[in-house]
Amino acid sequence: MKKTLLSALFLIAAAALVSAQTAEDIIAKHLENTGAANWSKVKSIKMEATIAAEAAPGMAIGWTMVALRDQAARMDVSIMGMTQTSTVKGGEGWSTNPFAGQMNPAPMAADEVKVMMNMTDIDGSLVGYKEKGYKVEYVGREDVDGVSAYKIKMIKEDDKVEYLLFDPEGYFEIMKIDVDDVDGETVESKTTYSDFKRQDGIVFPFTMQQSNPAVGNSTINLTTITLNPEVDMSVFEMPAKK
Repeated sequence: MKKTLLSALFLIAAAALVSAQTAEDIIAKHLENTGAANWSKVKSIKMEATIAAEAAPGMAIGWTMVALRDQAARMDVSIMGMTQTSTVKGGEGWSTNPFAGQMNPAPMAADEVKVMMNMTDIDGSLVGYKEKGYKVEYVGREDVDGVSAYKIKMIKEDDKVEYLLFDPEGYFEIMKIDVDDVDGETVESKTTYSDFKRQDGIVFPFTMQQSNPAVGNSTINLTTITLNPEVDMSVFEMPAKK
């Protein structure tokens, strides 16, 4: 009985070790294949895109995001001549929302600021994940549009859970599943990545398809990525009310 118990404990420990090593190996290959080492040269980033959304059928939606490493981020969404702006800097933020009649800038709630400050982690979750205190676990395979993808569970601060799925050939991240608690219910939103291109040594997905129970489905097509653009810090300051 004692020998059986010890054997069982050994198998459990060994399985946990293999799982951790497998997750680390998958992430290491992903970082190598996507040129992640080049992120150390990037201090700022600007992305421009077009969005097609179920919530706005037939409308041309423009999207621009600029971020400074660990400092500030700004996002602008433009539809029919109106622009919604969200900005964070140093733990504070402000926004406008003309689509809801909010023409003047107003301070953002603390939880909104916290979420948007994630944009200032311009490397993404996987670069330096250990130093950031994130935990990873290999949980098996899952089908993603016919691809038997490696699936990794990532636990971030405040026990926030994400599932990352990787193409077993190129080790590109092809899907992310965000798990959130909304009014006591577990809600999953998915982002599928495709159309991978290498720019300045780093691989980016230029097409992102999002499925969110709260806002519906949308497709983001990146048109321009600029690394280390010069950024006027005044764009992060809250303007005076009109």
